[in-house]
Amino acid sequence: MTMTMSTRDDAPRRSAPLAPAFRMTQKGFRALVAMHARLLFREPGTAVVVLLPLALLLIFANIHSARYTSQKALGGRTVLDVYVPTFAALMPLMLALTVLPGRMAMLRESKALRRFRVSPVPPAGMLVALLAVIVSLAAAGVVLVVALGVGVYGAAMPSGLGTVIAAFVLGSAAVFALGLIVAAVAPGQGTANGLGAPMMILNFFFSGLYFPVAEMPHWLQKTGEFVPFGAVMDAWAGEGALWQHLTVLGCYTLLGGAAAVKLFRWE
Repeated sequence: MTMTMSTRDDAPRRSAPLAPAFRMTQKGFRALVAMHARLLFREPGTAVVVLLPLALLLIFANIHSARYTSQKALGGRTVLDVYVPTFAALMPLMLALTVLPGRMAMLRESKALRRFRVSPVPPAGMLVALLAVIVSLAAAGVVLVVALGVGVYGAAMPSGLGTVIAAFVLGSAAVFALGLIVAAVAPGQGTANGLGAPMMILNFFFSGLYFPVAEMPHWLQKTGEFVPFGAVMDAWAGEGALWQHLTVLGCYTLLGGAAAVKLFRWE
């Protein structure tokens, strides 16, 4: 009887380390960030994501009419003026909606996340560590594209620079929040790509990648105001109500981030 009681008393103590933790040490978080960075930069696809927007910028910048000819249909702007923010948007869009969910799904599919489940790593810590690496890469890419487009090739900067930067930051946060939802639930890379790619293409469309937003029908332009990077492009161009754009982007960010943490699955 004594042995039986001892066994029952010990059971909760043995299972305690498996309980989820809600705090992480700074050292643990840095280790997670380093792990995600190593895995990310081993992938050749990461270089493609970084180099594609730069390649498109160089192509357009070396087309004389795109760089120097103002067009009435574009509100007196050149094609390069219009496409610099679009090319800058490609970086956070591709990273948020394909790379981010794909990396997390790969860890889940390979059962690597199962090992973290029995450690003091909370779901939010795992997501935020991966997010920190990818957001840093996206921010560097955006700054590089805009610096080259404006500083080297003479594209026009928008008026109200502070509000445009706020819109771009919130727009990036919004698509990262959407990417986090896919990352939280996708069981494998195929599912992650299937869920993330349509959202990426939709944002590509309303960011003007396929043809300028200014040339879209009015009803389609109004629809784009409620798509994250459609709202960002409108803010860049000074179209529509800024408060509406920022509200839309803030809602995507808050609701998407909360849903990702709530829905997160280890396997």
